[in-house]
Amino acid sequence: MITVLVCDPDKSERALLNRECRQQIADSCGEDLRLDNVLDDEALTRFAESEPLVHLLYYSFHRGQSVQALRMFRKRCGEAMVMLITDSSVSPLEYLRPGIAPDSLALRPLDAVHLNAVNREFVSSFLERLQESGDRFIVSARDEKILIPWSRIYYFEARNKKLFVRTRHEEYAFNDTMDRLEQSLPDSFQRCHRSYIVNAAKIVRVILPEGFIELADGLSVPVSRRYRACFRTPR
Repeated sequence: MITVLVCDPDKSERALLNRECRQQIADSCGEDLRLDNVLDDEALTRFAESEPLVHLLYYSFHRGQSVQALRMFRKRCGEAMVMLITDSSVSPLEYLRPGIAPDSLALRPLDAVHLNAVNREFVSSFLERLQESGDRFIVSARDEKILIPWSRIYYFEARNKKLFVRTRHEEYAFNDTMDRLEQSLPDSFQRCHRSYIVNAAKIVRVILPEGFIELADGLSVPVSRRYRACFRTPR
């Protein structure tokens, strides 16, 4: 599944972007699409605060507009690619700044022909980067694929004869075995229990006497006796 967010206060532009996104994703890769819309920077900020999984952002930008919301989005959703929707009267110096520079640019007046050409290249670049990089986990479930960056994963859990991958706010079920999964994961993932594999990058502290590992954002996983030695701090 590819997740797309459109941030644009103009109803007609949103409708055009929505149609083009659906068509381009269908033509380019046939993946399922989740498409969300927000109307302004305030709504974008609220959306980004939950650190959702977003692959592509289409962002409307006008002369003199603050870049704080876009900067915050970039910080919270760093894996996302961004297309800026603006016009030729806006100086590139307003948006070509470290940490917020867009990956693509579409100029107003926005029409279907121009947007199709720009968006085709934008989506193609995203798909190429996705194929070349190994920085994501692919969940195959219910005839869809969900692409999750490794940095978003807190842990994997075996439960009720299925496996689950946990992000900050969501979990996704898939079929596999813990042993086979363990062998396929990057080195930053460590087995801590018969039913858990934890992302070491998310560990806040390990409390061995009580048998659990505290993770970022209030999450935690158990650590069993068998794996405690792996989490002891060297003296």
